[in-house]
Amino acid sequence: MSELLKVLGLFDHNGVERSQRSLAAGDRVPGPYRVDLLMDQGVDMRTMRMVTHPLHKKIRDFVEHRTGVRTDLAIRGIPAAHKSDVILAILEDKSVLPSLMRQRSLPPYSHRRLSVVSCWWGEELLNGDRQTRAEIQRAIQGLDQIFVFSRNQVPIFEKAGAGGRVIPVSFGVDHHNFRPETGHERRFQVFSAGFDRGRDFATLVSAARLLPEVRFDIVTQMDILKGVVPPANVTVHAPTNGEEHRKNLLAADLIVIPTHDLAYPTGQSVLLEGMASGRPVVVTKTPAMTEYIDEGQSNFSMPLHDPVGVASTISRLLSDQDRLELVGARARATVEANYTFERMWHEIARHLKRGLRPAVRATE
Repeated sequence: MSELLKVLGLFDHNGVERSQRSLAAGDRVPGPYRVDLLMDQGVDMRTMRMVTHPLHKKIRDFVEHRTGVRTDLAIRGIPAAHKSDVILAILEDKSVLPSLMRQRSLPPYSHRRLSVVSCWWGEELLNGDRQTRAEIQRAIQGLDQIFVFSRNQVPIFEKAGAGGRVIPVSFGVDHHNFRPETGHERRFQVFSAGFDRGRDFATLVSAARLLPEVRFDIVTQMDILKGVVPPANVTVHAPTNGEEHRKNLLAADLIVIPTHDLAYPTGQSVLLEGMASGRPVVVTKTPAMTEYIDEGQSNFSMPLHDPVGVASTISRLLSDQDRLELVGARARATVEANYTFERMWHEIARHLKRGLRPAVRATE
């Protein structure tokens, strides 16, 4: 049996433990992006327990607020880092202190492979202020691997000095949870959901004004729609829990994901969740999202910041229900083949192990 890769995971979680490796995937406490599935890829993953003591929380919050750096996980992780081959941070903020320590040749992080799953750095490098860009450029100097979820981010990081250390991987979805089911009433004609800064609900609402005969249901936080007055055919719902979200996707004739053009593929979670549920999904076509779009085969696209074009796309798609159902079925198959969390972590594990120098390998 080959030796397990020893990974220290620096991320927030609700109880991901090393001892859960022997459990079936469905019986574990899930980590962010289902990182616990790394345990099925020849990985012995250690994690740091979340802080519970009120005084510890108070000191942590004070220090991290004053320094602007997530310090607690990395400092508490020092003993485990000595026994690890790789440090994996999720997300970017957890990687900053290990990177800075490495740049100052401070053990143990100076002698371990440092890897990070990045979501927002690409956008901040592209459109952030000068100080933010400088802080990110400094942080990435000490990192070995930067995993991103779209290929368009590679040249952005390379321009910032990351060289060949940026690794694009396809995002995944929990296709065991998001799955087709029969017997769900189609309560929504057009359904949309999202809470991040990348959502462009203003364009969707403007498109809805052009389609008064079509019902639109949007699940989001009201501050995202600040200043937007929806017409009578648009209903805005408060955020729901995970199970209600899953049922909402199953109840939609068409799932619509309007987004802005950001460096990262904003909206890919709902896109893949809808596809995994076997429902037809249309998403704004942006450079970051292009690789997730298979026009007319497993999903559809619509134009950026174009209410008339969005309305035209929605009207055209709703007029052919048979085609929508066919694409929805293909969408499920596409997710199973290309966009599962299992596949995502298999790919990341392969890169974590690749070319690991013997001198870097840790000993117990």
